[in-house]
Amino acid sequence: MPANTVPPAPESRLKSGGARTLPAGQQPVNHLMRVARRSALLSALIAMGIMVADAAAETVNRPFVELQPFDSPPAIDGRLDDRCWQSVQAITHFTQVLPVEGAAPTERTEVRFGFDRDYLYVAIRCFDSKPSSIIAKQLKHDSPFDSDDVVTLALDTFGRERDGYLFAVNPAGARAEAIFGRFSWRNYGWDTVWTAKTTIDGEGWAAEIAIPAKSLSFDPRAVWRVNIERTIRRKQETVRWTGISSRRSITDLEDYGELRGLRALRQGRGLEFKPYLRGDHQTGPAAPSRGFGFDAGFDLTYRINPALTAVATMRPDFAETEVDDRVVNLTRFPQFFPEKRDFLLQDVALFSFGGLGDWESPYYSRRLGQGNDGLPVEILAGGRLTGRLNDSSVAVLDVQQAGHNGIAPKNLAVVRVAQQVLDESSVGLIGTFGDPITNSQAWLGGVDFGYQNSRLPGGQKFIADGYFMASHSDSAGHDTAFGCDVGYPNEPLDLHVTFRDWGSQFYPALGFVDRVGVRQYTVGADYIWRLNTPEVRSVDMMMHPSITTSPGNRVVAESDDLPFITVTTAQLDRLGLGWTWSRDVVDAPYEIWPGIVLPPKNYGYGQYKFRFDTSSARPVSAHFNWCWGDFYSGTQRDYSGGLDWRPSPYVTLGASYERQDIALAEGAFQVRILSTRLDLSFSPDLIWNTVLQYDNLSNLLTVNSRIRWTFKPGSDLFLVLNHGAMFDNWHFRPQITDVTVKTGFTFRY
Repeated sequence: MPANTVPPAPESRLKSGGARTLPAGQQPVNHLMRVARRSALLSALIAMGIMVADAAAETVNRPFVELQPFDSPPAIDGRLDDRCWQSVQAITHFTQVLPVEGAAPTERTEVRFGFDRDYLYVAIRCFDSKPSSIIAKQLKHDSPFDSDDVVTLALDTFGRERDGYLFAVNPAGARAEAIFGRFSWRNYGWDTVWTAKTTIDGEGWAAEIAIPAKSLSFDPRAVWRVNIERTIRRKQETVRWTGISSRRSITDLEDYGELRGLRALRQGRGLEFKPYLRGDHQTGPAAPSRGFGFDAGFDLTYRINPALTAVATMRPDFAETEVDDRVVNLTRFPQFFPEKRDFLLQDVALFSFGGLGDWESPYYSRRLGQGNDGLPVEILAGGRLTGRLNDSSVAVLDVQQAGHNGIAPKNLAVVRVAQQVLDESSVGLIGTFGDPITNSQAWLGGVDFGYQNSRLPGGQKFIADGYFMASHSDSAGHDTAFGCDVGYPNEPLDLHVTFRDWGSQFYPALGFVDRVGVRQYTVGADYIWRLNTPEVRSVDMMMHPSITTSPGNRVVAESDDLPFITVTTAQLDRLGLGWTWSRDVVDAPYEIWPGIVLPPKNYGYGQYKFRFDTSSARPVSAHFNWCWGDFYSGTQRDYSGGLDWRPSPYVTLGASYERQDIALAEGAFQVRILSTRLDLSFSPDLIWNTVLQYDNLSNLLTVNSRIRWTFKPGSDLFLVLNHGAMFDNWHFRPQITDVTVKTGFTFRY
């Protein structure tokens, strides 16, 4: 059992799962649903026409920088006084993206690149006319840096505009890294070995970065592409080397410049060995095994070529994984939780399918290592093959899961391949095999096509995705699912039309779909006015009508934001106000709260929503949400808010509280969720995080406290304490206490 696990509450509302949907309702189709269907069909026909008529891509004149190899590499100390930097040409032409698109930066930035056979080196000088006003409040690894000055480096090491690597550093030397893909998708759960050091002086601040070639996958024949972005937090100013548009993100790969002259990078034999040792001690009536325990395992990585990587794992351990946020689920459908386990996050972008999000995907990695009771199950061993072969991408994952609760040991696998077509598009296949929570055999197969054209007049984009899947299970039967997305993701207007059809017996045993046996129609429109006045930066208006029907086209659910307006100030404080109409056709009695059962009925209700968030750049930032209106057979008042205090880069204290007052004809109840967090950062490599959470449905109070010391890049020591106690009438009844010590090393050959 991972050390971050506490016993689940007796109510299924506190855990994720794959529960089947209720039968469809009897509400007749309304006019909006017909409009959505026609819009989806029309948009799909337009997309097909554009795909057929798509001409060859226009020639792009990319900015570039010529690199020269270093005979003597720099010392990575953040001082930029090494002789090798003096002869390197600097990138100095940066342009404002925000708040005034196309304007000259208010502060100067210089970026230099160099390399030797083992590393890519980057030197960044951020000049600042007021060095004492530089904001650096975070030392924690993988912080979002939304409160700090920051420089972000993005690399496309294949030059194919498919996916890339993101590296960010703030003036305090805190680091964050991520992988990203099409449409600005990012995953900060990805980790790799790299080094960054910073200094603050009378001219501003400087950063020096070394990224090992062994930490990246790349095509040795390709010209690497790059973009650099700097944010000056006190001014809320963002400048960028290329892709100068507020409509663009630094992860828009088509905008990148080139790193020319980068050659002869050495990845050694391509072997990486990462063993770990773990010891723990568990006590308490809910502990799965009391007393001392010991375990060991390893990951073995082999780069078959610079673009294709194979990984074998033996007894992977996730004791140091961050805990999930506490959620009380009042719906009839399973709750989605994001993946946080490092082994299952590596190259996760290559498994994406059909333009679907993680919450509606044929592959949901948290199905691996989770039992039919929601508790963790040991993964005994596994293997992964990910990367690219010419214009194709491949992702294969296979794990052996231990038996549990009468479920036999299972071999579970997912295979995904995609082939680049046209200029920015792809066609692919996916297959999953195995069912982790039953003794039945199950499989799923699918085909998808993703189209993108990012070179429309004015730098506009057009995207379209379509997919078809079929599933079979010995216990659930067989069925299909299909759908399409058509989008115009631009500014000031962002339009999307989505259609989904989930068969009533469709069963993605290794995926996540919250509801099957339905059709879903969504039309999204978002319009933004960037005023950039001294008081208001932007006004954003969103309308996202969504309708869910049975296969017979009877409405069973509806959610319409009509509209939601957000005003953003020049300091990035945000104020939002809107109204939402919801419909839920309940076809069988359902217990929304212990002892409170909603009878079958067609429920329709409207709610007002208010949101206020202060800028994270403030020493104390706050957020507050208020929702009030009707709710099923009664009313709802929902209040949630939180504070974050950052007195220094070494201390961050946060607290949040959510309360829902719900009064139904069948009874009244309250939902209360409390969370506090204390982060102590002694250095970027020594962090102590503590999270306390409580909810009044489970009455479970949990504490997760984790110390991480990176004693050298790629090698860590963890000390983790987990404690869970039932809280009743101000009395605590301990359920489990788990103390874990884990150390891991990285050896590269």
